[in-house]
Amino acid sequence: MHDVAIIGAGPAGLATAHRLEQAGHSVVVLEETERTGGRALTVDVGGEAVNLGAMFVYSGTQSHRLAVELGIPLVPFEPTSFGIHVGGTTVVARDNAALVAELPLPAASRRALAEFLERARQEYFANTADGQLRPSEAGYGDASAQDRLDGLPADVQEILEAAIRGGSVARPSELSATYALRYFASYLVHEKNNRLVAVGGIQTIPDALAARLQRTEIRRGSSVTAVREAPGGSWRLDVADGSAVTAAHVVVSTPSPRIAGIVDLPAWKREALDTVRTPGSTVLGVVADVGGLAPSDVAADVQVPYDDWAFVVTPGRPFDAVINPQPGAGTGLAQFVCYGNSSGYVPGANVSGSGVLEEWLEQFLLVAPGLRGRIVGARIRSWEHCFSLLTPARTAVLAQLQAPVGTMHFAGDYSSETAGTHGAYAEAERVAQEIIAALA
Repeated sequence: MHDVAIIGAGPAGLATAHRLEQAGHSVVVLEETERTGGRALTVDVGGEAVNLGAMFVYSGTQSHRLAVELGIPLVPFEPTSFGIHVGGTTVVARDNAALVAELPLPAASRRALAEFLERARQEYFANTADGQLRPSEAGYGDASAQDRLDGLPADVQEILEAAIRGGSVARPSELSATYALRYFASYLVHEKNNRLVAVGGIQTIPDALAARLQRTEIRRGSSVTAVREAPGGSWRLDVADGSAVTAAHVVVSTPSPRIAGIVDLPAWKREALDTVRTPGSTVLGVVADVGGLAPSDVAADVQVPYDDWAFVVTPGRPFDAVINPQPGAGTGLAQFVCYGNSSGYVPGANVSGSGVLEEWLEQFLLVAPGLRGRIVGARIRSWEHCFSLLTPARTAVLAQLQAPVGTMHFAGDYSSETAGTHGAYAEAERVAQEIIAALA
């Protein structure tokens, strides 16, 4: 019998195993797919490491501390522009007033958008310090981002909803005002102190964790079908291939919508999990040759070189925003990661020859027409369960989400104070310490 069995070899599962093995415990990790890393997926496109899931390491978070511990090379994300694609026109600028002035919108909408962006800028700096969230008043996060959008013209709301969804997955009504600062306003103000990029891709972190595990067994292709209590207070985990694993403690690190299908939980835990929304998302990664392009080759009313694009909002396209994770790299190649959070899960995107990749690439070229004929490569990936939304409702039941059920523990972005892989790594640390204390 193992000390601990972990379900899922994503960021939370691997980081938990890493810490438990360091403490000398016997651990087995059961992963239903043939790869580890979960949504921390990096693929090679034209020699570029392109992330098709999670993108950034947030400064000062557990993911940052873990990357440093593992020796993962990191570089800062240093944007100098912000862009909007609307009405068939892409405008990218280094100054938000200049950006808004060139948008093909009615005068009243341009005025409303300019005023909103200025308020958002002021609110961002009033509630952050050196890129870190520091709400200036109690209860700031109780409001939703939608509260800031109510009353704006419909075309302005459409732009801002795409911006918020592109940065956070959530609709404005689902995202707290606090995290709208991190996932939207930070791009708007060209924040340079809160995001880092793993040079070899975000997957290098879970890959390094897996490589560090010397005594822990990772069983790939092992789908857990049921978890039930066993004699003596231990747990039995049934696997789809007919095998079984027993352990004194269990860590569930699967996406929250999967949990109820494998374990019978008490009502209070089910109710807490029911508050969590983890919608799907589709991500297109494009690498383009941007070398030798003159400013006039960039089809934008305010001309910023493609290499300097950072965050471009794209309402009306299947993706909500385009992110260049290394703006101004100057290598002659640039990558553009298109986050289709409003499109959700598109199963055909994961099927070669379905045509989804080609359709989305054509949509990207409508945003960046000057790159037609310059595409080096493109890949697409769709996720059924992408990111646990940072809703006020989830925050209200955080204690119940984190609470163990006996010696069954829960670690994932869904149980974190934040979300995403940085939330998952924080939860791994919390749960590992919880188990280490229990087994002492």
